[in-house]
Amino acid sequence: MTYFQNINSLADLKKKYRRLAIDNHPDKGGSTETMQRINFEFEKLFAVWKDVPVSPTSDLNGYENDYGEASAGEYTRYVYNEYRWRGCNYQGQSSREIVRIIRDWLKETYPRYRFSVRRDGYSSIHVTLMSADFEAFTKESGYIHCSINHYRVEREQGLTDRAREVMTNVKDFVMSYNYDDSDPMTDYFCTNFYLTLGIGKWSNPYKVVLPKLGMKGPKPKTFRHPEGSAHKAIRQALEKGRFDFIESQRHTGYKVYGADHYGSKGEHYFWPKQYSSAKSAQKRIDKLEKAGIICKLTGYNGGCIRFIGYTPETERMLRQEEQEYNEAREKWELENGPLCPASA
Repeated sequence: MTYFQNINSLADLKKKYRRLAIDNHPDKGGSTETMQRINFEFEKLFAVWKDVPVSPTSDLNGYENDYGEASAGEYTRYVYNEYRWRGCNYQGQSSREIVRIIRDWLKETYPRYRFSVRRDGYSSIHVTLMSADFEAFTKESGYIHCSINHYRVEREQGLTDRAREVMTNVKDFVMSYNYDDSDPMTDYFCTNFYLTLGIGKWSNPYKVVLPKLGMKGPKPKTFRHPEGSAHKAIRQALEKGRFDFIESQRHTGYKVYGADHYGSKGEHYFWPKQYSSAKSAQKRIDKLEKAGIICKLTGYNGGCIRFIGYTPETERMLRQEEQEYNEAREKWELENGPLCPASA
């Protein structure tokens, strides 16, 4: 082999192929003939390594499940598409226009990955990788989310090789729409936008989502029951929040509205939502009361929304829906056997 040496696994092969693709991609000044020879060697080695299982003791580099169900030809096309752009793309676009361009590019380039792209104010763009088919963090780091300094993505600690490569490609593409004419003597902040990169968020940690492989034969039966109207109304009113107790002298014994937060290494916190004015809290209270939740604000200066209870009608509907669910589940189990804990 001319281009591939010291390959010990499919993950090693994919990692090496991506390095060669970046260096030899025709869109980046490489040779089409060279790329074709690289593809030929890759396809031969792919057939050797594709069915070799990953050792549980091996160090992960993030390429173990990279387009896991793809054939050799499909994989080379995915990678070719991923690195198909080059050069500066800035032609006077505003940050609002650039956000739309980034979203479209991510959907086309990484169709199986999920990103969050948002504009903060007029001059900040946030791009966060939320889920993909690879491990983004090394076992040693213990991270479940982190922010990334886009000036030194290549040196970020705790990332797998694949995560570092994806975020570098994203950073390079986004920054191709930026300019920087900052001058400490005249205008220190003369730039089109400021970029913030991340993997996962404090409210929504990064997830590895593996592709669903096609199963031969009949699929196992699963228990399904429609969500009741009362449960649905409450879920929609709560949105991403919930009620829970917190350790606070001011709110001892109160169940208050808040959200789950996660530290970078998985520490879990319930964080109460505090309101500086009764007017801003009333919008949430109106939604909750419409769903049948009785609540009140504990105070407008850092106050929280306190759970009092349900209206009699809502409580009756909740009990009825829970009874219907339990009866439907018991009937299903009589016909199909007990549910496993993961399906319950």
